Amino acid sequence: MKLIKFDEMKKTWFEISKSSDGNVDPTFELEVHKKLLNIFQVGDYYYYIFNIPKLEMEYISDSTAEILKLKDKNMFSVQYIFENMHPDDTRSFLLNERKVTEFFSKLTPEKVLKYKVSYDYRIKKADGTYIWVLMQTTTLQTDENGAVIRVMGVQTDISHLKTSNQISGLSFIGLDGEPSYYNVDVEDPFLLPSQELFTGREKEIMKLIIEGFTTQEIAVKLSRSVHTINTHRKNIFQKTESKTIADLVANCLKNNWI
Repeated sequence: MKLIKFDEMKKTWFEISKSSDGNVDPTFELEVHKKLLNIFQVGDYYYYIFNIPKLEMEYISDSTAEILKLKDKNMFSVQYIFENMHPDDTRSFLLNERKVTEFFSKLTPEKVLKYKVSYDYRIKKADGTYIWVLMQTTTLQTDENGAVIRVMGVQTDISHLKTSNQISGLSFIGLDGEPSYYNVDVEDPFLLPSQELFTGREKEIMKLIIEGFTTQEIAVKLSRSVHTINTHRKNIFQKTESKTIADLVANCLKNNWI
């Protein structure tokens, strides 16, 4: 059954790559760094660069082996993901990826690079235990027709933050001013942009709060007064109905706000 699902998944990926040969020169270190800045990091994480037309991992971070308890980081692959995904999450994973392909196929070439995909699932480590990972994927490279060539995936261990075994919904998070689509119904052919709950500045501050920065540190980092940051902080906690930072993190994960 896993092999059948994996073959289905490969067909989906080939569709999103529009049969490109994947041989675009990978000179995009700056782009990788820029994309990492948009990633929601609330725990140990590993990341990789995946060439979709070739179905190959071109780069795997060293932390992959440490987090998944692998003898060698190169054991990690898309095949590994499918073979070690929690069986209860396989169907959702497949439906999510099909929706991702559908979504990106409707974007104009210049907008393909302006979206982050986010959802979570459980993956088994080499020691036999499962962890929840938040998978965030951004497109690093396309060709002139908008065919997706390379993507960067970041998978963060969020086991310590999950309050249930309920999978968080699929979200398409707009970057550079593009609209976002939160908790998408994967079986609904129509998508309407979600109403933005936060301003751009609030999102920026919320991300820094979650990453552990103090109000004073955020004020210095953003060249704003402590009073201004405190005002934003108060608004953020009110909008998210959070009383503590732990509440804020849990709510952000549940609703894919970042």
